[in-house]
Amino acid sequence: MSGWKMLFAVLGVVWAACGAAEWPQPPADASSPLEERFAAPPAGARILPIQHILPDEPEKQDALLDTLQRRGFGGMATNVNFHDYMKSEAHWGAFLRVVAEAKKRGMALWLYDERGYPSGNAGGLTMEGHPEWQARGLLIAQTESAGGPVALDAPPGTLSRAAAFPVRNGEPDFANAVDLAGFVKEGALTWEAPAGEWRVMLVTEDALHEGTHAAVSLADKLPYINLLMPEPTVRFLELTHEAYTARLGDDLGAFFTATFTDEPSLMSLFMRKQPWSVLPWAPNLPEAFEKRNGYTLDPIIPLLVLGSGPVVEKARFDFWGTVGDLVSENYFGYIQDWCWSNNLPSGGHLLLEEPILTHVPLYGNFFQCLFRLGAPSMDCLTSIPAEVPWQVARLVSSVADIKGHPVTMSEASDHSQRWRAPGDDRPVYRVSEEEIRGSLNLQILNGITTFTSYYAFDGLADEQLNRLNDWVGRCCTMLKGGVQVTDWAVVYPAETLMARFAPSRDWVREAPAEARLVERIYDGVLQALFHAGRDFSLVDGQALAGAGVGGGALDLGKGVSRRAVILPCVDTLPLAAWENLAALWRSGGVVIAVGALPVNSEKAFPCPAARAISQELFGGGAGGVRTNDRGGAALYLPVGQDALLSRALDAVLAPDVAFPVDAPLHATHRKIDGHEVYFVINNSPAPWSGTVSISAEGAGERWDPATGAVTPEPDPSFISLTLEGYSGMLFRFEDAVLPKRQEVPAGPLGGVTAVSLPPVEPGVVRGEHVEAEMTALAAGGPWRAGATLTKGDVDTFLFLNFVWPVDQNLAANEFLAFDVEVPEGQRCGTDLLVIVRDARGVEALAGANLPLALPGSLRVYVPLKRFARAGWSGGPEGPVDFSQVREIRIGWGGYHGDADEVVAFTASAPLGVGMG
Repeated sequence: MSGWKMLFAVLGVVWAACGAAEWPQPPADASSPLEERFAAPPAGARILPIQHILPDEPEKQDALLDTLQRRGFGGMATNVNFHDYMKSEAHWGAFLRVVAEAKKRGMALWLYDERGYPSGNAGGLTMEGHPEWQARGLLIAQTESAGGPVALDAPPGTLSRAAAFPVRNGEPDFANAVDLAGFVKEGALTWEAPAGEWRVMLVTEDALHEGTHAAVSLADKLPYINLLMPEPTVRFLELTHEAYTARLGDDLGAFFTATFTDEPSLMSLFMRKQPWSVLPWAPNLPEAFEKRNGYTLDPIIPLLVLGSGPVVEKARFDFWGTVGDLVSENYFGYIQDWCWSNNLPSGGHLLLEEPILTHVPLYGNFFQCLFRLGAPSMDCLTSIPAEVPWQVARLVSSVADIKGHPVTMSEASDHSQRWRAPGDDRPVYRVSEEEIRGSLNLQILNGITTFTSYYAFDGLADEQLNRLNDWVGRCCTMLKGGVQVTDWAVVYPAETLMARFAPSRDWVREAPAEARLVERIYDGVLQALFHAGRDFSLVDGQALAGAGVGGGALDLGKGVSRRAVILPCVDTLPLAAWENLAALWRSGGVVIAVGALPVNSEKAFPCPAARAISQELFGGGAGGVRTNDRGGAALYLPVGQDALLSRALDAVLAPDVAFPVDAPLHATHRKIDGHEVYFVINNSPAPWSGTVSISAEGAGERWDPATGAVTPEPDPSFISLTLEGYSGMLFRFEDAVLPKRQEVPAGPLGGVTAVSLPPVEPGVVRGEHVEAEMTALAAGGPWRAGATLTKGDVDTFLFLNFVWPVDQNLAANEFLAFDVEVPEGQRCGTDLLVIVRDARGVEALAGANLPLALPGSLRVYVPLKRFARAGWSGGPEGPVDFSQVREIRIGWGGYHGDADEVVAFTASAPLGVGMG
């Protein structure tokens, strides 16, 4: 996210001249006692508006700073003026004066590193005289043939490979490829394929721009640098960062909290559909690949696009691992090293943080790139609390804790509520003070310590802005530093994603179903923890591999310890990580695998040692809980049963902070300066009153971020709490009590009770360009629903529709469940969905976390908490009422497939499922 998006509406700041202003309540110094800092939060803990255009006139500069102070802001993120970037001495003079005046006033500053975004271009200066530094890719056009004439247009660029692969038993036979280079004339392939099934591929190498983030962003749309190469990063640092040190000296930390890099990426993801897919490329990539992996890159290029199985997965793992190494070192690493040498951390955020499947084509290994940020950061483009990507906050703060970095940042805004594309006539939505507070609460709860801001703050008075700044400042002051305390760690599935990924022509929509499944289960696991009120952190394979193990816990260093680890569809990790997970279980810890079992290591696909660990912990997929005499518990939940994780959480560990059932509360716990600090938020617009219990002991205090008051809290086990909508409360105690490990019996996970609904015969609901058929395979189901698309590249859908004449009360259940079967050979790039409609006409939608290209039969559980009001819903405002359900639809939608494509599935009647 960057300044062009909000350039002429940043803050609604008025530069009209006004008298010298001060903060209504001057911030405490960062070194003051905590009580003073809580009463009057330091500047760096308050919101920091992003100001890209500084006025040249001193009186306007002073007016800008006066306005920020009057509204309670702590400072700003800024840069030398975008106009005549890095060249205008007048702009440099304005920047230096503003920095000096801001520091004299006690303001906090972040240093933005680019003119617009994505970072690295220096406003186009980086590649001047060096067009060879532009991002590059391998462009892949492909088709299928059953024999006979084949015609295929080549992508632009230099031809790298033209080949046809015979298909044996559904897989390309790479060993018997036919070289088709001689059949490519004037940019097109013409070939007569022998009888049989063939996969045909043309690969070219070319610069990347059209259809990429660089071309569709709201900034300059300039050609972008290649992050795989070190040379453009070195030049970028010379042009930007060293221009600042030339004028401010080598100690930039004396002026700025951190630098701010904005959405750099490989550009190897098409955001506008192209006729070909793409892999990242650079001149140094083949040599780096061979040095890292011990074999040459060129022969395995086809495996990065076609096929499946262990050999293919190992090739993809090695390729994307090399890409991750190069990006993390040659961009993020160079910048981090430079920043540390100039006494400040490197901050900033990456692109498309929420959908983890995009992490692979954009970075290779997203987690590894975050490791090379001294102030890991994110962006949040929405200020509707229900839409906030809180899981990204937890991801970046987990990296910060593992590395011991005290500062995290979110570039926060109401961009999604304000920006409208041409032709989008929706009115601008003005977010309220309460919605802003609720959005920031979720990010603070999940580890964000600093907010830079593109908020318009439209319609908010100075009094409201001061309240927001006091609130944010107090919360960030109380929760900065120390380490997060939680029993639960979730593994970020980098290695598995890399091994399963293949590129697409349009975003990641054509990625293999096995790769999409990883993303779905990862998201489902995080949502299950969140809705269960369980705090957690994220770890990657490298952190697991380097951990210590003892006493039923993993020691991740820097004071970070975890007793339970969840593997969301993870089948590939470094062998040392698998061994540590086995050691955790043997010493009394908890390991839960969801949707996949240990199969591969970094060296072996498959890995016999990983398979042995799978057998020891999970019985090779037999299901149920496996225990040992040290109290260890291991559980495998197969695909479709990921939603049952909530039952497993309660079965193995008591919560650190306990709430009443269905309370809209969430909590986090940090150990800071020898104290146990807890933050409890109400994630609802409605007030809430009740009691909560914190697993702590000793003298306690209640710290109110609304007032700054600190009062005694005598009993952590019984805390009476009243919270306004989207508010919260902080607590501090002398000691924490380790939540109780429950005794878990070996065998099936108990307490699951299914209830049948009255039998009805479903109908079919279909889109305009769908020919549909439904077949009952037995009386009372299941039913096979088949669709043939009559037109390509249009929105299509098909649902089995179960309708009841009277209300069905499902409110006492936790899940809907049904049996489903997906046939072999289906390429459908969409997932199974469930829609519920109540008697009032309100409709809600939930994903079943099952790609319809993933063959097999299974039972699927969909939590009621996963359902969100559908955008097309009628009826009164608010959520669906599960006590008066009239319709349940099972199917798929929003799919832009090919003409004549067949999409089929079989489903049983839905069941209500409760947990005893």
